[in-house]
Amino acid sequence: MHDNSIPPVLVMPGAAARTDQIGHLYSLLVASRRVNRTLLVARSEKELYESVCESFETVAGVRFVWVGLVDRETQEVRPVAQAGFEEGYLSSVKINIVEAEGGRSPTGTAIRTGKPCVMRLVESDADSAPWRKEALRLGYRSSVALPLVHEGTIIGSLNVYSDRDDAFDVEEVAFLTEVAGDIGVGLRTLRLERKLERSLAAAEQMLDGTVQAISVMGEMRDPYTAGHQRRVADLAVAIGKEMGLPRETIDGLHIAGLLHDVGKIAVPAEILAKPGKISDYEFGIIKTHPVVGRQILKEVQFPWPVADAVVQHHERLDGRGYPAGLKGDAVILEARILAVSDVVEAMSSHRPYRAALGIEKALDEIQRGRGVGYDATVADACMTLFREGRFAFDEAHSSRCCTAPS
Repeated sequence: MHDNSIPPVLVMPGAAARTDQIGHLYSLLVASRRVNRTLLVARSEKELYESVCESFETVAGVRFVWVGLVDRETQEVRPVAQAGFEEGYLSSVKINIVEAEGGRSPTGTAIRTGKPCVMRLVESDADSAPWRKEALRLGYRSSVALPLVHEGTIIGSLNVYSDRDDAFDVEEVAFLTEVAGDIGVGLRTLRLERKLERSLAAAEQMLDGTVQAISVMGEMRDPYTAGHQRRVADLAVAIGKEMGLPRETIDGLHIAGLLHDVGKIAVPAEILAKPGKISDYEFGIIKTHPVVGRQILKEVQFPWPVADAVVQHHERLDGRGYPAGLKGDAVILEARILAVSDVVEAMSSHRPYRAALGIEKALDEIQRGRGVGYDATVADACMTLFREGRFAFDEAHSSRCCTAPS
């Protein structure tokens, strides 16, 4: 007679443990993916370290994670980020990298030797004696420390504590070692970015200083234009922002505004500062300054069309400007903005032969020429800024306008 009952399921010894281990490795994989995402978005070293700790906090069995950086002067390891169940543990222990009692911890050993260091059983490991009581109180049963390397130098360690005995086997240590290596790569990228940003800032500062020097050099020949280029640049930038132009374009406007009259360096000073009426011949000489400005600037590799904006800033959309009599779309946007800014600043400032006409007269001129000689959108943005009180020139400066002889 046969027994038709269902036979019991036989479970091979260690199968359950292996299944648990696979699940644990999978959770480590998920955490490592979070770390890789962090490497792409972290904007600071602190954010990088904190995100890494938070990524591993959710792994099953992980009780506590922290990142420590070594102070080479004191030989001590300084915590910079942490996540999980800590309750003052880091402040209660002193960890260093000296091969003595304080440096025989997994953290100190990993930094000193440059290799992962596993403490399989906190309860019985001889090197855990200084921290054993506090570690067991917090549920730390085993731990691993992995060195963090930046450009060949060990700078600290990633430290992971588990609530399980002997939680870190060869596979897990290999996994975490790779993660520690990724952190080093992310750190290198961040530091390179910071270095590049500092270099760019220094280059921008140098460029700005050079542009300012050239601008001032030109104005030294004509005391009546002192501050004119800066004020035109300020208004051009304000108009650009009002129009919603991108930052790159606005940066170019600022530079072009500061240099738009640099060509006046070729105009005799007695003409620039002449208190009486300017003759047609003298005005013809003044009208050469945009072309001279382009000749000065055309070899400079600006990332913006500065030379074109400078040579066109006296052009008008109806073709009545100079030096080329350009019309419509032939006049670039930067030049259209400079044209309005230049006229408004010049008319609202003093000239050698007349007092300032005032901002209202200047805006009336822009309104009359709106859509004719001046770009309508630019004109509207300029008038809105002044009418709504969102822009004003800082102080009265003398200025000579070159729109027509008078």
